[in-house]
Amino acid sequence: MTSRERVQLTLDHQEPDRIPLDMMGNATMLLDQTYFRMRDHLGLSPIPAVRSGTSANYYDERILEYLGVDFRRVFLKENSSATIINHREGSYTDAWGIRYKRDGFFVNIVESPLKGVRNEREVEVHHWPTAEDMYSVDGLAEQAKRAYQETDYALVARNPLTKGFLDRAQELVGMSEFLMDLALAPEVAHRIVAQLLVIYRQVYAMFLDAVGPYVQIVEVGDDLGSQNNLLISPATYREFIKPAERELYGLIHEMAPQASLFRHVDGAIFPLINDLIEVGVNILNPVQTSVHGMDARRLKETHGRTITFHGAVEKMGSSVDELVAEVKERIDVFAPGGGYVLASCNHMVDVRPENILAMFDTAREYGRYTHD
Repeated sequence: MTSRERVQLTLDHQEPDRIPLDMMGNATMLLDQTYFRMRDHLGLSPIPAVRSGTSANYYDERILEYLGVDFRRVFLKENSSATIINHREGSYTDAWGIRYKRDGFFVNIVESPLKGVRNEREVEVHHWPTAEDMYSVDGLAEQAKRAYQETDYALVARNPLTKGFLDRAQELVGMSEFLMDLALAPEVAHRIVAQLLVIYRQVYAMFLDAVGPYVQIVEVGDDLGSQNNLLISPATYREFIKPAERELYGLIHEMAPQASLFRHVDGAIFPLINDLIEVGVNILNPVQTSVHGMDARRLKETHGRTITFHGAVEKMGSSVDELVAEVKERIDVFAPGGGYVLASCNHMVDVRPENILAMFDTAREYGRYTHD
């Protein structure tokens, strides 16, 4: 069975020969130091970064081939003339006007350009980037077509924006301030989300106009949950965020009707899974079963016929034995009847190569379906 066939059967909630395996996509990247260790462990030569300014900048298909990963990503290319301002002390400001600085493994925000906005007019006059300011599709359609025709992998349109409506708004305003705006200045919050929707539609329209016919999955993402609860109430999500998601996801399904929509959303988000299904989500990632309300069996029993679960392996930093046991537990619960793609639950921050190899070796063998 080819990777593309295996993935499609899984998305159709049927059992292929084995569960599909994924890595180096939205929320399954190797942070740079973990990537370097894995690359060196396999004796691979250095390659250029696929992007810059993040904590996970490398996409290496040699590692994917070695591990038996069934997916390959198509990236919307960064515009080489995009305005990035590098500051003397090592921070930088991106096209959104957000200022970042690296701190250890991570890149943190140090300045939010809309902090302190008080009315819709102040939101409107902000220098909002366009899709063309940030990205380029030169040669992308040909690249995607070639990958579709010459390989049998499941092709994925990699999330170009990383952050969703809530995440991006919080970065622009500041997390605590935007959460207060949702309650105390709703007109400002609505205007920010509306401005973001215009740009997000531009970006995905540009991307899918080039690669839409060739991909089986399109990635989006936004964080809505913490360890114990939602970041915002269901009512607030349904008023401010859900309408924008419905419109954006509708555009994606229209431009790539054969593709499934992959939604990254961290945390304890069980109360919103039906809402996500309603706006067009087909694949749920990263499936944090350790947080409140996200028990694996509950998820499978409640939504296992309507959504595909992607991720769920959380013990990447544990011993090999503990990790192998968790991989088997996840397969036992999520794999029956299809609808499960095994991957790490979120990016691999500081993970040993031995653990990565153990996860994929176990999944390839233990994740085989038996059919009479």
